[in-house]
Amino acid sequence: MTRSAFLLAAILTAPVLILPGQAVKPASAANFTRLADGGQGDVSLPREAIRDAMTLLGVPYVSGGISREGLDCSGLVYRVLQDTAGMDVSRGVEGLFHSGLAVTFPLHIGDLLFFDTESKGEPSAPSHVGIYAGNGKFIHAASEGSRTGVIISTLDSPYYRERFLGARRVIPWRAPVLDVVLTDTAKAVTTKSPFPSRERMTIHVSNDMSGGGPVDLTILKNGRQVLAARISPGAFGPAVIPLTPEAGTWDVRINRLWKGRELERVTFTVEE
Repeated sequence: MTRSAFLLAAILTAPVLILPGQAVKPASAANFTRLADGGQGDVSLPREAIRDAMTLLGVPYVSGGISREGLDCSGLVYRVLQDTAGMDVSRGVEGLFHSGLAVTFPLHIGDLLFFDTESKGEPSAPSHVGIYAGNGKFIHAASEGSRTGVIISTLDSPYYRERFLGARRVIPWRAPVLDVVLTDTAKAVTTKSPFPSRERMTIHVSNDMSGGGPVDLTILKNGRQVLAARISPGAFGPAVIPLTPEAGTWDVRINRLWKGRELERVTFTVEE
């Protein structure tokens, strides 16, 4: 295993809140210009960005650099976002700091982390940026210290914890809705694009069968049941099931009420 592959495996390796049915406003991911829903295989766009950034580990620090010959902190972000997502982003730290959406903890992989490494008092202006890689670690191009160039650092180290200014989400996740459509033909589907963990999502169940009536719905996380309900999709529109899921593999199973025959099984993943 290469050093980059080993580090990636190391850093990318709770309770579930089931809320009552209600109208749900679209989550922040829906506001992004480009959604990572479709065309990404089984890997989310933020995870692709981390994998691409890992290939740059060891590239030396060069002020103004945007290539594998040398990178500065914003050059690393610029290079990764262009190569991974074709995103046209600001070249400088200040411009990146005003991009995307401001986010608070919990952070998700791909979030941009900003630090004030120049002020001597309270952090006030961004002068350094890195990419959050999960488990409290981030990838960045360091210009000074015991290690320079593209490295992995820990967010809770005293130096970075004291200088942390905030985070922005510029790399999009998929829209926070899982659509399930019941038909006369039973089927099992695995979605390709993951959802982010600990963010509000909804499962919409619609009825496109020749017959109606209630059905039994079961939701499982990593094979363990977390919700069982009887729903009647189609009578007044889709049945809406809101979730705030943790990372893991999830299954939505829908069965006929009396005969117990499975109508639909949808498997989706949730990533940190």
